[in-house]
Order: sequence, then C-alpha cells, then structure tokens
Amino acid sequence: MARPHASHTVALLVATVAGFVFGVLGTEATFGKLRKPVEAPLLYAVELRNQAGALLASPLLVGEQGAGVHLDLSQLAPGNDALAQEAGAPPLQMSLDLSPEASHEPGADLCVGYRLSIDDGAAHKGALHAGRISLALGEPRSVELSEGGERLKLEVTVARAGSKAYDWLLRKRRTRPVT
Repeated sequence: MARPHASHTVALLVATVAGFVFGVLGTEATFGKLRKPVEAPLLYAVELRNQAGALLASPLLVGEQGAGVHLDLSQLAPGNDALAQEAGAPPLQMSLDLSPEASHEPGADLCVGYRLSIDDGAAHKGALHAGRISLALGEPRSVELSEGGERLKLEVTVARAGSKAYDWLLRKRRTRPVT
C-alpha cells in the first residue's frame, strides 16, 4: 500500500516542478519580448569655438536616446576673468537644443539634431543655427557655422554611460585647467 502512495507523491512533485518551470519559461517567452531593453544614458560633450579657436563654451549634458536635451547658458566673457569683465566684454548667452535619433547612415550610431542660438553681444547677436550631425558614439564631429562673416565651430561628442568613451570624456574634462 505504501508503494502506490509514494509513486503518486513523486508524480505529483514532478508535475508541480515541471508546471512551475514551464510557467516561468512561458511567461518570459510571452511577456519578456514586450519589454524594451533599457539603454544607458547619453553624455554629450559640446564645444563651441570662435574662428580664432578660442573656447566660448564647453558644457556637458546628460540625456537619453529619443529624448531631446535643452541648455540655456549665460556666462561672463570667455575666460571668465575680471579683466574681461572690466574691459566691458559682453556676457555670452547661448541656447542649445539637441535631439538624438538612431542613424540610418553606415558607420554612424546617432543622428543628432542641433539648434543653437547665440548672443555674444558682438558678431553673433541673436544668431540661430540649426542642422543635423551624424556621428559614431565616442567620436567627435564638428560643424562650421557662419553668421555675419564670422565663423564658429560646434563640436559634439556623444558617449553611452559606462563605455570607455564615456570614461575618457569625463577624464578629459576633469584634467582641463579651469580658466
């Protein structure tokens, strides 16, 4: 009599474990595919230089793919020193919008739309520049902007958080002397 009862219990345990395993696998197969993998945030390193190569602004921005990033920047004249302020150098006013999307070009990971409005109180008073830059993650790309005969250079580098390029960008900014 003990034997049929023991085999019944073993069969019940095997069926329970098999049901649990197949239930978990079936749930993951059905619903796991509906979840989007979460991508790491994007770090934007932006440099804006005048035609002489002087650095006007170099903000770091954090965002995510598919979502735009906006920056309003107001700072003293390039160099941020008291002499520039005393000389009457106007403050730099800058507005920057970046819109990243997946790129369809070979060799490019992202296509970043930019919209830059700059007012330095001189040649670029209220200048608006817009366009798109296709780039590979971790590789800097630049675009020449011109307004009223003077040229600007906008350089953008984008890296995913946790990547080697991300670490390099942060180290580069950390070691840059503050002026």
